[in-house]
Amino acid sequence: MSFFGPERRQRPRVTDHVLCAALLALSLSFPASAVAQEQAAPDSAAQADSTFPQPPFSAGGAFWRSLIIPGWAQSELGAKSRGAFYFFAEAFSLFMVARTEIRLQHAERNLPSDHGVLISRRQQKEDWIALAVFWAFFAAADGWVSVHLYGFDEKTSVTPGGLSAEVTFRIPFAP
Repeated sequence: MSFFGPERRQRPRVTDHVLCAALLALSLSFPASAVAQEQAAPDSAAQADSTFPQPPFSAGGAFWRSLIIPGWAQSELGAKSRGAFYFFAEAFSLFMVARTEIRLQHAERNLPSDHGVLISRRQQKEDWIALAVFWAFFAAADGWVSVHLYGFDEKTSVTPGGLSAEVTFRIPFAP
């Protein structure tokens, strides 16, 4: 039994489902972003007077960008280290899914079907798939939130006192 043989394709692989979901998400994001740009055009004069910078794309666009490639929206919004973290977390999870699949196939060839190692490998594969899905959706949700917080002054300060500390932060409001 070979890794890439025809007997391997008895059931759809997880990557087939992920690829189909990514293509569906990409095809659905284009009409929504065009409508959002048409609706945003009349307000652009009022938004130009605002003191807050405008993000380069909508929250929905950020969600889909980071769902397709984790960290994409964060890096375009200026949070390059956070974007790199999401990208490498997702890449490592997918690498571990592939590595566990190879180890699972090796165990299936050499061990009986009820062996503890084989059961453990199956559970490990499921765990890595769940973690990869988690990182993809967490990065997408963070991209969506990042657009809403784009231009927000993140500066906070902590002033130590005797037995207490004072925490201050500023929340800017548009005039």
